[in-house]
Amino acid sequence: SLSSVTIPNSVTEIQEYAFDRCTRLVSVTIPDSVATIGEFAFCACAGLTSVAIPDSVTTIGSGTFAECAGLVSVTIPDLVMTICDYAFRGCASLASVTIPDSVTTIGDYAFYGCHSLTSVTIPDSVTAVGQHAFDSCSSLISVTIPGSVTRIENEAFSNCSSLTSVTIPHSVTTIGDGAFAGCSRLTSVTIPDSMTTIGAGAFYWCTSLTSVTIPGSVTRIENEAFSRCSSLTSVTIPDS
Repeated sequence: SLSSVTIPNSVTEIQEYAFDRCTRLVSVTIPDSVATIGEFAFCACAGLTSVAIPDSVTTIGSGTFAECAGLVSVTIPDLVMTICDYAFRGCASLASVTIPDSVTTIGDYAFYGCHSLTSVTIPDSVTAVGQHAFDSCSSLISVTIPGSVTRIENEAFSNCSSLTSVTIPHSVTTIGDGAFAGCSRLTSVTIPDSMTTIGAGAFYWCTSLTSVTIPGSVTRIENEAFSRCSSLTSVTIPDS
């Protein structure tokens, strides 16, 4: 069975599903000639522990490394602008990821279920963090959300049960539905005065959250925004 592969320099594109479910593949060498790695190209390659993505790559397709359960670390090269939907979904061993300043969008479910990821720094180039992007990253202790992000999408950080605090930058106007739902260790959250809407269930089941101050810019708090926050003892709601 296929355990290692060296892709020759003549290849410029690794197409969709090229190595999908090659479960015993432990080593792959991708040359600098490759510019595009297609959708689900290495999906469910459970034996793959590391991969060097060359600097020539500009596109990492949807689900490219999804369900690569053995993948421990990955460095995304400087020319990549979008981390597509499901790109690293279910990479349960992924403990380290480097996101370069070239990235503007982190897609839906991009790092969903990366249970070993402990920290992530989102660069200033990113304007959109997709739905469920870091959902169920249960070891995520710290996250840096830059001032370039204007909206935290639905369930972007839901079920991050190790996350203890989060600062939402002044650029953000909307926290999507369930954005931090199930973050059971979240004790503090800073909501900026740029915020206008707190989505439905945004902090649902944040059982360690003790206090919250809602700024005067907020005009709407949706259904169940702070439902089941059983430790909440202090809430400041503005005149608006």
